[in-house]
Amino acid sequence: MIQIGSLAQAAPVVSPADTCGAVYEIFRSERDLLAVPVVADGVPRGLVNRQHLLVEMAGQFGRPLFERKPITVLMDAQPLIVEADISLDTLNQVLAADRPAALTEGFIITRRGRYEGLGTALSVLQANMAEARKTADQLETARFQAEAAVRSKSLFLANMSHELRTPLNAIIGFTDVVCQEQLGPIRPAKYGEYIEDVNASGKHLLNVINAILDMSKIEAGRLDLDEDYHDPHELIVMVVRIMRGMAERASVLVRETAGAGLPLVRMDMQLYRQMLMNLLSNAIKFSDPGSEVRVEAEVLADGRFATRVVDEGCGIAPGDLARVMEPFGQGSVSRVRRQAGTGLGLPLVKALAEAHGGALDLDSLPGLGTTVTVTLPAERVASADAMPNLIA
Repeated sequence: MIQIGSLAQAAPVVSPADTCGAVYEIFRSERDLLAVPVVADGVPRGLVNRQHLLVEMAGQFGRPLFERKPITVLMDAQPLIVEADISLDTLNQVLAADRPAALTEGFIITRRGRYEGLGTALSVLQANMAEARKTADQLETARFQAEAAVRSKSLFLANMSHELRTPLNAIIGFTDVVCQEQLGPIRPAKYGEYIEDVNASGKHLLNVINAILDMSKIEAGRLDLDEDYHDPHELIVMVVRIMRGMAERASVLVRETAGAGLPLVRMDMQLYRQMLMNLLSNAIKFSDPGSEVRVEAEVLADGRFATRVVDEGCGIAPGDLARVMEPFGQGSVSRVRRQAGTGLGLPLVKALAEAHGGALDLDSLPGLGTTVTVTLPAERVASADAMPNLIA
């Protein structure tokens, strides 16, 4: 577990007797310095924040007024001080609950009460990212080691969910605060670009982990269906409306051609929506600007209920069809390889369909688009005689 001592950064240290003018010159010479600790005989006495000092010194009479006075008049006499041997999780809790301002003002790290170094928002973010990468690497290693024991692998992934999500949620939460500049402007401004990248990477990794955990729950037999009869047309219209923003950004037209009048179908509403959203996301992602994605639904001749997502995208080579249906499998087409993803979308939809007793069929050719069909068993489709009672 990461301890706070690893976050301590070397920084110029001043004594309580040093003048404001001397500290001002330190900030002038080191433009990326966030704060300067005030230390006497190895014991921290306070913390001088760059922005506060520069604001006070910038006025017409500010510098003559302060430059010869001891720095104690402008320092924060009660900064956040943490011991080097506390854990990163504990620091995250303190920053989030008690001292969020320390993210922009900095904090002091001590070892047995003696000054050790300066802590900053950037060092906290870097440590959280390192912790997340370490845990993700452990998860990946465990997946390969447990290839022959799918159930053991799935249980392991489920048990790791807290350890993975805790640092990621801290990364996403703190970077959201910093990106929105809730506690003050980002200085230097270039850090804003880096923090936005960290935020986007954290959210992407959290989505990957959620997909992996969904797969593990299914494979471990721990998925419970919350079943009832629902109107599939209403659910399709809802999902198409949700996904329209993503489609517009990709200049892809999404429309549903199922039409009203479909029978009610017994299913888990949330999981059916999740299947549709995964399929539509894939279809939009691999479609060219100006093309169309359609959602169709019908009752087949044998009574099964079928939902199709049809696109005009890059398609999948015949040799890749089996691979893309395996967890973490992806096609070899260059357009497919360039898209961000884990290869869990189609396998997850297949697993959710099978949890309903159904199936997933994939029909695709390079350059001619892809059709994915999810079928649910006939016994899940309400009969014409039962429909009035179910609606009532």
